[in-house]
Amino acid sequence: MLFDSHVHSEASPDSEMNAEKAIASAKKLGLGVIFTEHVDFGEFGDYMSERDPHATDFIRGMGDFICDFKIYPEAYKALRSEAVLLGLELGLTKAFVGLNTKLAAQDYDFIIGSVHSVDGLELYKASNKREGFMATQYAKNLHDSRGVDECIVRYLEYAREMIEISEFFDSFGHIDYVARYAPLVIDKFRYERFAAQFDSVLGLLAEREIALEINTSRFGTGNFVEQAMSEICGRFARLGGHYCTIGSDAHVAERVGHCVGDAKRIADEVGLKVVHFRERKIIL
Repeated sequence: MLFDSHVHSEASPDSEMNAEKAIASAKKLGLGVIFTEHVDFGEFGDYMSERDPHATDFIRGMGDFICDFKIYPEAYKALRSEAVLLGLELGLTKAFVGLNTKLAAQDYDFIIGSVHSVDGLELYKASNKREGFMATQYAKNLHDSRGVDECIVRYLEYAREMIEISEFFDSFGHIDYVARYAPLVIDKFRYERFAAQFDSVLGLLAEREIALEINTSRFGTGNFVEQAMSEICGRFARLGGHYCTIGSDAHVAERVGHCVGDAKRIADEVGLKVVHFRERKIIL
């Protein structure tokens, strides 16, 4: 059975999708589903290393973007089955390696490691020019054709740094995240333009036998997204990578399983094995 291994339900702060509806959508497509609820700790303040991931919203840190641990995963364990698994998507940051490691060691089937920020700057908010997130040179360069290449280089360098210090995740999520919201990045985020930086990231993932996620959230939008991902996956395979996971990154039921078949074809074409994880063990 193929799994959509990257789904966010109402336990995550940016989704209102009922878990049962997500499961029903996956079942209609003949897919299994893994809930991978968000955990991104805000990198602000001197208190950050003392953060309690099970605290109430009133005493969490400024900038935290965390699933509701009052209901997840405990309330979801009754849904667990051969086709329904539980996981987390952990934001990879230098400040919270220890806390992420502790979370990943708990009762989950699967852990995604994702880069949502670079050097403490949240890419989503900077890409959308959110107030208060445009002060750094990196944020300014995201919207400047003369500096955007530098942003991509630093994003990939930072990803490499995070993979080096983070030994708690099973699959590296949406490698193209920096291109998701920044129009100037979208067409430039190609392997051939940044081969050395891509090789550094992909080579380390291959060396550690970490899976590479084929994230399908941007599939079907044009901008050569599928072609770019095929090139990246092909290079990963040539560098010794063996495994990939497929994730829609769905936040609504209609997106569960989005373009999973297209991702499977890419994996087959480049020679990667599509896998999922159960009890943190790889399932071929």
